[in-house]
Amino acid sequence: MELSEKARRMKEYFNAGGNSIKSEVMRIRAQHQEHQQHQEAHQQDVTSRNFDIRLNSVSDFKRCIGVQNEHGMCETHSIWFHCSFEQIELSDMARRMKECPNAGGNSVESEVMSFELFHRCFGAKLFQTEMEIAYDPRGGPMVDYTCEMFGVSVGVSVTRAMKYKAEFEKEDAEDLLRKKLKGLHRATQNAKDRWSKKVLHIWATSPDVAEKLTSEYKMLCEDESSTHLTSEVFIMVTVVNDEHHSMFKSPKRKKRGK
Repeated sequence: MELSEKARRMKEYFNAGGNSIKSEVMRIRAQHQEHQQHQEAHQQDVTSRNFDIRLNSVSDFKRCIGVQNEHGMCETHSIWFHCSFEQIELSDMARRMKECPNAGGNSVESEVMSFELFHRCFGAKLFQTEMEIAYDPRGGPMVDYTCEMFGVSVGVSVTRAMKYKAEFEKEDAEDLLRKKLKGLHRATQNAKDRWSKKVLHIWATSPDVAEKLTSEYKMLCEDESSTHLTSEVFIMVTVVNDEHHSMFKSPKRKKRGK
């Protein structure tokens, strides 16, 4: 069947367009595969009897801990706990933290699980628990524990990003970051023993809370007056898959060791 000149032009146009679309699809697919490979190279999945976790930016975290004057932000996608805190099979070092006296408060679970996560994922070794760290002067802010990661001594402060019976807002994220970073800075200055790096480990109730923390932290880094707070600090945000997890409750508890 003979085609008219107009019909032939239309056929050529659509054929050319089809090839162009096909090339564009292949280009986008290649970019997507490259992006996935890049992500996989920087991610680490950890599966244990206690929990499953996917960590982002593992290489960045290791670099920031090991390199002088580096700071950054690392957010874990989610952590799924398989059992209650009382049923978790803790490492010997985490069990030591649980059994040692602390400075009081209702943060025993978050502090112990913080170390357990760093131990399972990054091979952290516990140096000192909260009350074993000496300060001069005494009575100021304290870190929750010190440990070794990647051959570097680290002071770790642990906190929970949450708000009872209300939504956690951007202002809450800014207040929490400033308060904890100031405390971590002062504790490092006053400690008799020295550590090379500071880590602020934040347990978050949802990805939305983590996003607000990330956003406010970036703004804090751009504030020249806050450079002393963000220098030598790495912030890790761990999103707990269950916002009603016992970690985010505040029952009246006795101090550890009693």
